[in-house]
Amino acid sequence: MKTTLIFCALATSVFGEPPILPRITPDELATLQQSPSPMTCLEKPAANEAAVARPNGQSIIKQSVILHDGNNWTLVPKGAVVFLPESMKNRVAAKPVGTLLPFTDFLARNHAWITTDEVSIHQAAGTEPLPSGRVAFWTRQGKVVVSVHQGGPISMPAAKESSPLTQR
Repeated sequence: MKTTLIFCALATSVFGEPPILPRITPDELATLQQSPSPMTCLEKPAANEAAVARPNGQSIIKQSVILHDGNNWTLVPKGAVVFLPESMKNRVAAKPVGTLLPFTDFLARNHAWITTDEVSIHQAAGTEPLPSGRVAFWTRQGKVVVSVHQGGPISMPAAKESSPLTQR
């Protein structure tokens, strides 16, 4: 209680106005003080809040492709893997095993067999074609190529439609 009063006095003197604190009724305060976890009282939605409906059958895993190295794995959107050499097919579209890593961390650990190709938003939307020599360059590298926009994986419409990875 003393900490609250000191904070309020400090906030008033620093900002010039008293802080706006949420109004809690005495009954709510008693409930918060008696419950083992005060958050249990705050997690319930208010009576006038709209119910959030979640679509059935939707999951981020179903909308993604899993890349793995045996110890770690990451997710990229379906259609983001734009080139997949035959020798690397065992590293793509498998069950997740090990530790889930953010894409950038996974890429840094596995740069020997995976690379990225920066695309514009128009190329990702399919309104602008990729340069003609790009696919030939991918085949010479022999790595899994993931399309990215500003460093984050993004799906390409041509890869999304033609890839056997999307046929799950």
